[in-house]
Amino acid sequence: MVVFFVLFATGIATCMIPVSVTKLHHIPAFSYITMILIWAVSIRRRIVDDRIRHRILAACGFMVFLFFLRMCKFSYFPDDIYINEYLWYGYTIPLTAIPVCFFLASMYVEPVRNKKLIGITEKLLIIADIVIAVIAMTNGCHSFVYRITVHPDKEYTHEWFYWVIIVFRLALTVGVLLVVIKKCSLSAAKKRWYLPVICLSAGFILLLWYLINGGAPKIMGHKLFQLQEAVCIPFILAFESIIQVGMIPANSGYRDLFDRSGISARIYDKNDQPVIVSGSRQEAVSDDEHRLQKESISGGYVTWVEDLSLINSLNREIEEVTEELADENELIRKENEIRSERISFEERNRLYNRIAKAIRTRAVRSDSLLVQALNSSSDDDLRGQIVYASVLGAYIKRMGNLMLLTDGAVTLSSSELASSIRESFEYLKLNGCNCFLNEDTRCELGSQAALLAYELFEDAVEDVWLRLHAVSVSFMRKDCFVMTISMDAAAEAISPAWKDKELKAENCTLSVKYEDETYFIHFAAPAFSDSAAAKEAKV
Repeated sequence: MVVFFVLFATGIATCMIPVSVTKLHHIPAFSYITMILIWAVSIRRRIVDDRIRHRILAACGFMVFLFFLRMCKFSYFPDDIYINEYLWYGYTIPLTAIPVCFFLASMYVEPVRNKKLIGITEKLLIIADIVIAVIAMTNGCHSFVYRITVHPDKEYTHEWFYWVIIVFRLALTVGVLLVVIKKCSLSAAKKRWYLPVICLSAGFILLLWYLINGGAPKIMGHKLFQLQEAVCIPFILAFESIIQVGMIPANSGYRDLFDRSGISARIYDKNDQPVIVSGSRQEAVSDDEHRLQKESISGGYVTWVEDLSLINSLNREIEEVTEELADENELIRKENEIRSERISFEERNRLYNRIAKAIRTRAVRSDSLLVQALNSSSDDDLRGQIVYASVLGAYIKRMGNLMLLTDGAVTLSSSELASSIRESFEYLKLNGCNCFLNEDTRCELGSQAALLAYELFEDAVEDVWLRLHAVSVSFMRKDCFVMTISMDAAAEAISPAWKDKELKAENCTLSVKYEDETYFIHFAAPAFSDSAAAKEAKV
């Protein structure tokens, strides 16, 4: 800041020296150029976003070019009218390019939402700047910008395109402020919006004074300022204030950042000399709790000590928790295995209890018949009791098998029911009974309906055991599955009300009739083509 103030004061003071004092007249331009170059170097180091940085540096380049043109005009070619005139036209190039570059830099301040639109706007502004420069440099051919009336004294008037250029510059300058303030999301920065506005407003006032006065204003015959510093200095101050209040992010304040964050870091230049050292800087240690890191940066590199104690502590805690979770998962797995086994045992016990309940009566009767057979004195009684017990045993066996097959199943094939009846027939034949099975169809039955059908067959046979000489069973399918039991003796235990509640639950029907000394039992149940259809029908 001291260097800037000294250079600025030098530029202002030496600006009042007459042009005839050639050696001293270079000092203002050199002072301002030095200021611009110093600011450009600081911009290059501070601005992180390369899109913003490159455009501000381009504006600085045009500022230096503007002062270079002034030096050429007043110091190197003061007497050459032709060159002097084109140097004067050349002012338009940097004077227009400077606000263009600053406006393009402001568009890339975050947030950048529509990159395509920004790219198109950038191209259009560059094209417009080039068109303005071409028209200004060819003013001698068309006089759209200036109309020179007296060449030696360069008396001129402003033409219509001059005011187009002025409006273009003013619009871009105001646009810089509007874009930056609108994009700023920091409330503390927005509250200081007046700082860049004051700087650019000061530039407007100086330029307006310059235009009204018809040139550089004078006090007591001395020039207060030139056009170049009236344009460049306000722009530099305005953008510097924008950076300082935080509207444009910059990577300044390393030392404060390190000291306040507790980071142990050091920045070195290209010659390995420390430039910035944090207050909490520690020397590199070679233990498990600390690690020295190094990263290249622009102009050198940065080193910092990374404290791994917290990370190591967290890793140890994670390992302990992982071990605990592994133990818990193993316990959960074993609990699930035990629970699965218990559920399996419970399901088996439930199924065995169902089977035991279904066959208990016949099992007791079969046991009683076998005991009687041991005490029987007659061979005929012995044979009859053993055959009857065999029929009961076949039912017990087959009913248990059917219940195992239907456990958890929706349907059962009618062929399984036929196999069970066929085995019962084998033992009925031992009692001299004529048996016949006609299996005209095979289909899927509801699992409970199949169990009821076999139990119906067994009840009917047992009820007429002593009077039974012939029995036949036929399977048919029309609209439903129909099992017809035909016997030469009437089974009084079988009536249309037999297990009425269970039959209704399975949508089954039962009818009984006695015709031509033959007892007919018709059992009807829904039939399905596959288990999926049966499951859908159940729902």
